[in-house]
Amino acid sequence: MRAAQYLLAYSVPLLVAATLGRGDWSVWIPVLYGFLFVPALELLVGPAAGNLGAEAEDEARRSRLYSLILWSFVPIQYGLIYYFGWLISQGVPHGFVLIGMVLSMTLSNGGIGITIAHELVHRRRRWERWLGESLLASVLYMHFSIEHVRGHHAQVATVHDPATARRGQSVYHFWWPSVWGQLRSAWNLETVRLGKLKRSVWSPHNKLLWFAGWQLALCLAITLRFGPIFLGIFVLTSILSFSLLEVVNYIEHYGLQRERRSDGSYQRVTTAHSWNSNAIISRCLLFELTRHSDHHAVASRPYQILRTHSDAPQLPTGYSGMILLALIPPLWFRCMDPRLPPQP
Repeated sequence: MRAAQYLLAYSVPLLVAATLGRGDWSVWIPVLYGFLFVPALELLVGPAAGNLGAEAEDEARRSRLYSLILWSFVPIQYGLIYYFGWLISQGVPHGFVLIGMVLSMTLSNGGIGITIAHELVHRRRRWERWLGESLLASVLYMHFSIEHVRGHHAQVATVHDPATARRGQSVYHFWWPSVWGQLRSAWNLETVRLGKLKRSVWSPHNKLLWFAGWQLALCLAITLRFGPIFLGIFVLTSILSFSLLEVVNYIEHYGLQRERRSDGSYQRVTTAHSWNSNAIISRCLLFELTRHSDHHAVASRPYQILRTHSDAPQLPTGYSGMILLALIPPLWFRCMDPRLPPQP
């Protein structure tokens, strides 16, 4: 029964599917749900900071239901994109409705889809990582699967990590260095990997070249099926979707730094180097991503048994509310800077 709480995440694509084709103001309902209803409710409900006992944790680790919930989202995401394309091919709606449709799709693809992709690309089984990569393909951000696992987790909370926001840096100044820096990092990581194998970066062994081909093929298929207008809308939705991811990246490590030793190396990653939130609705909607401190401390730990730690820095609310706060830098700095630990 505990696994059922994570089905709350499916409320987002269900709302999108129910409203997307109505052609009126109701296409905004998923956006209002995600960024008005959820943050308001989290302020009322408060956090849930308990951890599973040893027996319950072992049972949750062995249950396949938690993974089944993740796997099932892949056809739903692609089905929604197909439905969106079919609607646009029947006639482009006027501006207010179209913007609502794009933002609602962004919330589902970027908010839920990328979160599930993030969990899957950490899995050991290749076919599960492939499912995560297929979700990332649907938002044109496949290089994330390389950079996040092999780059971000190694360099987090240092000046070498493009996905760690610096103290005093606004989300708007963070976006481009993070997007470009992660792409560049993924290329460098592949270059190093292929160099060890004595392979050329321009060989078929370069995963980034396969990812580029996959995403180009998807764009071509979309153009042939739904036309160039929807291709432009799809690309815009993808940019907004991975931008939503970047706002979350900004929130997760803002201003946190690992201490640098005298030999130039950094202290190991601990639970003190990621912001944590125990807001119960965000925990369910985002598959415990908000327990980010434990995720970085033990990256192999599946989402259903992530733990909260007393020494982890705590966000004042859940991710929906923090995203809204991050979009208004003066309020963000006023709220978050006093919570930052002293600089090492």
